[in-house]
Amino acid sequence: MKKNLFQGLLLLCSFLLGAGVFYYFYFTSKGWLWVLAGGLLGVALGVIVIYLEEKIRKLSLLKIIGGSVGLIMGLILAKLISSFFEVFTSGVWQVFLYLMSALALSYLGIMLGGKKIEEIKVSEFLEKISDKIINKIALPVSSISKKFSKRGFPKVIDTSAIIDGRILELVKTGWLEGPVLLPRIVLEEIQLLADSTDSQKRAKGRRALELLNELKELLRGELKIVEEDYKDLPTDEKLIKISAEYSAKLITTDYNLNKMSRLYGVEVLNINELFLALRPPLRPGDSFFIQIIKEGKERDQGVGYLEDGTMVVVENAKNLIGKQIEVAVTHLLHSPTGRIVFAQIKDSNFR
Repeated sequence: MKKNLFQGLLLLCSFLLGAGVFYYFYFTSKGWLWVLAGGLLGVALGVIVIYLEEKIRKLSLLKIIGGSVGLIMGLILAKLISSFFEVFTSGVWQVFLYLMSALALSYLGIMLGGKKIEEIKVSEFLEKISDKIINKIALPVSSISKKFSKRGFPKVIDTSAIIDGRILELVKTGWLEGPVLLPRIVLEEIQLLADSTDSQKRAKGRRALELLNELKELLRGELKIVEEDYKDLPTDEKLIKISAEYSAKLITTDYNLNKMSRLYGVEVLNINELFLALRPPLRPGDSFFIQIIKEGKERDQGVGYLEDGTMVVVENAKNLIGKQIEVAVTHLLHSPTGRIVFAQIKDSNFR
């Protein structure tokens, strides 16, 4: 309502101004008809202004600023060109050429200025300027520290790392920071698991969704979904390509994906390798107590597990399933998928 009122006032003022100008110059010689024509011309100009206002309202602030700068530069250039025309022309041709050049250059300035300013990444430009100012006034730092991003490297997380669950502990302890990128294809894969008719898969999928919600809270906006989907590629290659596109590291527990990523030159953060490196060292000859859970693959072997999930294969313990026994380490087998401890019964009385 207010908008229509202001537009009406603008048209009324335009009519009165146009009529007043023509009354002053033409009333005595031309009469009231020219006064009315001046008023209608003023209304026409008012309508053009309203039309331009509707169009400009839809433009972004950057385009308006760019267009304004371009308009000013166009008018200045037109003025410079008109001074050159004064050498060769005068009178009506001088005025005509000035008006045409002003119109053409103003149009080019508005259009090109509004378009080109969008190509300037203002936020990045301001960030660089602020960084330079801070570096000038801040305490001296080493040349090495300047090479690293303050936000850290982006990381792409895959389905296996989410289902594994240990990534949550890494984030809680501060060992893993954002930005963490969650590909849409990974989220869809987890949703399929959560909707599965298989109870075990469904439980894994729902737990993974809960974990993602916890990660979202812990990372404070640094967990971002990326929409890229290279439909002609297998899932593993999609993850590798996304990691390469964002110059990101890939977080996974998948052994095959780990190997394939390294072939493509994508750096991998393998959670299994990290936890393997952080486990307390066990050496041949060390002894500990363990409960035998099941039979081993080889003859007379029994199998138990340490608290961290490490498998312990005990020789001649097949008949001791369900019992707690003391064993001594004979040797260890390390691999990116985990660690296996081989042991023998320490006390012969348990046989």
